[in-house]
Amino acid sequence: MTDVSPVDRTATLKRRFGLVSATSYIVGNIIGTGIFISPSIILEGVGSSFGLSILVWGLCGAFTYCAAMCYAEYGSRLKKSGGTYTYIREAFGDLGGFLFLWTDFAICRPLSMILSCLGSAEYLIGPFFLSCPQMAPTLSKSMLGFVICGVLVAANMYSVNLGAHLQNVMTVCKVTALFIIIFAGIVHIGKGHTENFSDPFQTTNLTPGGVALAFYAGLFAFTGWSIANTAVEEVHNPHRNIPLALFGGLAVPTVTYVLANVAYHAVLTNDEILSGIAVAYVFGERILGVLKWAVLACVALSAAGIANANVFLSSRTYFVGGRDGLFPRFLSMINIQRRTPQPSIIVLFVVSTIYMCLGDIKTVLGAYAFCKAGGECAAIAGMFVIRRKHPDNGNTYKVYWWIPFIYIVFFLLLSATAIAFEPWKYIPSFFVILTGVPLYCMSRSRRWQQGHLATINSKWITHLFHRLLLCQHASENIE
Repeated sequence: MTDVSPVDRTATLKRRFGLVSATSYIVGNIIGTGIFISPSIILEGVGSSFGLSILVWGLCGAFTYCAAMCYAEYGSRLKKSGGTYTYIREAFGDLGGFLFLWTDFAICRPLSMILSCLGSAEYLIGPFFLSCPQMAPTLSKSMLGFVICGVLVAANMYSVNLGAHLQNVMTVCKVTALFIIIFAGIVHIGKGHTENFSDPFQTTNLTPGGVALAFYAGLFAFTGWSIANTAVEEVHNPHRNIPLALFGGLAVPTVTYVLANVAYHAVLTNDEILSGIAVAYVFGERILGVLKWAVLACVALSAAGIANANVFLSSRTYFVGGRDGLFPRFLSMINIQRRTPQPSIIVLFVVSTIYMCLGDIKTVLGAYAFCKAGGECAAIAGMFVIRRKHPDNGNTYKVYWWIPFIYIVFFLLLSATAIAFEPWKYIPSFFVILTGVPLYCMSRSRRWQQGHLATINSKWITHLFHRLLLCQHASENIE
């Protein structure tokens, strides 16, 4: 038998994603609960104006493209996983990287995870309560959401390829559901039903705070576009495939969102759209007939696809943070057979389970989008620092300077408006973020690094994961 060289035993992430899989993850991570939750929030925020709501959807897509072009350069310039975390740490040091990890760990990722799982549960339970959706038991939704979360966690722990295949299937389902909705809306318009489009820019009760929340709801619908950058080390030929995947992966949701909202407004009145977050329920009842059952099932899978992508994205972020020493190092362990970061996936599952007790998180949608977009803005603000640290190598994709400038100005204006008019919704997020500063200082202290906590982190927990899951620390050498 031939001996295995030490290099073969090195624990590293493997490059298993091509252009199709990377694009599928982006499309699948974007299209999901957002298009079925955000329409009513955006419409309410812009004063029930159809024209302004479509404008908000288009502008959110355009500003997201500006951010994606910056990340396309990052993906071709830095061959290191971690996405936004990696770029913030490269530009602003360990403290900036830790604050992003802490915000993502404490606010963004668990909320996004449970929102998608509960959204999936809503559309699975909803068909049994179509005549009175408000009567669906909240506890049942939470329990079903927990089961969905557990199944997706188990699949991603078992195999990267299994998670990718699930994502491909869920992407097809969600695109199919939206295609049926868009097609039905176009047919409805073709029959001459255009009365809902009369006077599209007439508004009622338009406020700056409402407009800010509308933009945050739109940005939430586009959340997840940076997932390929989070796993650069697992993408083949990243300097080519990352930019192409970002551009292709954003084109599909942008066009789909605009057309879907046109279809919604063609069939439903403003009052029907504003009646609740489950706009697909009302749409299916009004026009789809028997097809409503297929659409509701596809919508449930669509939301589950967001959860699946969240498991993939978050575990890689925590994995890189543990490998860099900013988070507990056991998070950088991977299964030596499956080559999946199982400890970080388990941690995400535990935190999300705790948040699952909240049940309804619509009220924190603005805070989630505020923190998520804030991290991406901070990463983009460090572009010129990263350019000096990592010069062009001949294959680097490079954007014009005014593209990151546009996105940063947009985010600062949006944030200032939101905080000025509705501070109680967004200021608490700052306190959560600021708690990361003393945590970072504590993690740098000698007591943390050499005391009992260090022993628990480096020996006991590491030994536990090694024995139970056959995990070991990943190599710091990147393929």
